[in-house]
Amino acid sequence: MAPIAILSPEPPGIASPALAASAASAKDVAKGPARSPGGLPWPPSLRALDAAPRRAGAALLDAAGAGREDRVLCIGEAGAETLCDALHRGCRGAAAFRQPPAHPDPVEVVVAPAIRSEEAGRAVADCARRALPSGGRLALRLIGDGTAALARSVAARLRAYGFERVRLRGEGEGGLMLYRLASARKGA
Repeated sequence: MAPIAILSPEPPGIASPALAASAASAKDVAKGPARSPGGLPWPPSLRALDAAPRRAGAALLDAAGAGREDRVLCIGEAGAETLCDALHRGCRGAAAFRQPPAHPDPVEVVVAPAIRSEEAGRAVADCARRALPSGGRLALRLIGDGTAALARSVAARLRAYGFERVRLRGEGEGGLMLYRLASARKGA
């Protein structure tokens, strides 16, 4: 016995759901919706702007010059997003902590995307001193009211630990501080 196929007649002018879906997907492919580097579509608000999101951690990693050979320690409230940015750029290793760890593993770059208080700045400075070898880089973003006073306080602590300021840049929301741990001096 042969199988029997039952087809329902389509009303004139109305396409079948399967054909309508394939036509819509072909239109989207031709139009080329904005997609993230991972292949997922951006939210509609970002598609309207035709731009990819830019996070603070990525800017700090750029400023510190984090690359494929670097291990990165991300500290603070935006540490997880910065960890993702470090891994996305191909860093050799990365770790993220909400609070600065007491005994961090050695790394080449320490990033703190949101320092809001003097205590937080000092804790990150202490952690960075333990984690970084000579020549290691530290990038901090100071946020909130009184960033100038906060920057002076954190800078004094970092100078006492042997950090050299490479750059201090004011931004729309606070300031960016980039430091390098001084190399060991000959004869010392």
